[in-house]
Amino acid sequence: TLPPAEQVAFWSARLKPDTPDYLTLTTLAGAYLSQARETGDAAAYARAEESLRRALALNPRYEPANALLGSVLIGQHAFAEALNRAETALAANPDAPQALAAAGDAHLELGHYAEAEAAYTRLLDLTPGGPVYSRLSRLAWLQGRPDEAIDWMRRAADETVALDLGGEGLAWYRFQLGELYFNQGDLRRAARWYGEAEQALPGYYLASAGLGKVEAARGDLAAAIVRYEALVGRLPQPGFVATLGDLYALNGDTDAAQRQYDTVAFIQQLDAAQRVLYDRAVAVFFANHNTNLDTALAYAERELAARQDIYAYDTLAWVLYRLGRFDEARAASDRALALGTPDAHLYYHSGLIAAAQGDAAQATTHLRRALELNPHFDLLQVEEARRALAALEQ
Repeated sequence: TLPPAEQVAFWSARLKPDTPDYLTLTTLAGAYLSQARETGDAAAYARAEESLRRALALNPRYEPANALLGSVLIGQHAFAEALNRAETALAANPDAPQALAAAGDAHLELGHYAEAEAAYTRLLDLTPGGPVYSRLSRLAWLQGRPDEAIDWMRRAADETVALDLGGEGLAWYRFQLGELYFNQGDLRRAARWYGEAEQALPGYYLASAGLGKVEAARGDLAAAIVRYEALVGRLPQPGFVATLGDLYALNGDTDAAQRQYDTVAFIQQLDAAQRVLYDRAVAVFFANHNTNLDTALAYAERELAARQDIYAYDTLAWVLYRLGRFDEARAASDRALALGTPDAHLYYHSGLIAAAQGDAAQATTHLRRALELNPHFDLLQVEEARRALAALEQ
């Protein structure tokens, strides 16, 4: 298979001006979507959307274009519209795999977990394979079954290798295995799978981010800084910029850290078109650093209005905690923990909220749980968790 950039060039050349070729436009959109996933370039999602809307203007009933538009819209965090598109495609063909996948993904992001599970179960019956195994992995992890999540994601990666398929798909599954192990605090296995993701797709930005996290967790700040400087140099996403700032802070370079922190806010103001992609990450960043809290609250509330998943509730809880609105924070945090997701961040936030309310028992239980789940869950916040727990246990 040609790399996505070459596919884009090939199909773009096939398009003739003023030719009503919705088939080529749809194929071109698929190439742009692959490019977006491989490189992290959000602009490629916009190009994919433009191609698909042109295709659908020519043939509104073309089911593959409708279904693919659902996937593109998910990449742009337009989850409600993605669900509409997917349901339009499913109305024409209830067993269309791409539409079922897009519908399940949209439901998952919107916090409709039972509906997501139903879509994925149907997809598993119709087309068992890596794409649905990886989706079932994410659902299992969210629902508090990490071992099952790892089993599903291993199946996805193993089948991709067995079919002799490499590239971004295999890299994605291996990266996700790295994430699942990192979230359990298993740095050895996390490093292995991040490294194998890098092998599947040399230069893969997510693999690089994962390897940098492991280096930092192992105390090799210099190596992590070099890796994140390179990553931010080619892809200045707010989350990566914030992590580089935290690495500088841990390394004692407060001026360099502050420059990165200032850049996070600047990026968010600069790119309103892409802001929806990063509202959550920037709200969490502001709350982590106890700054710009009114802006953080606006972002968190906008996220929750568009996307009622557990992480939207957790983001709101964390910002409300920093604002001193502890009862509201507790209510939101309880919603975030509703599925039993084994994510240390959720328990850390809940523990600090409980401590602020004077609920020492829950605070102690949840802070311990956070540190047991993953003693490396955040470069800076893990120390705050340890300090808070030590104060409770005196």
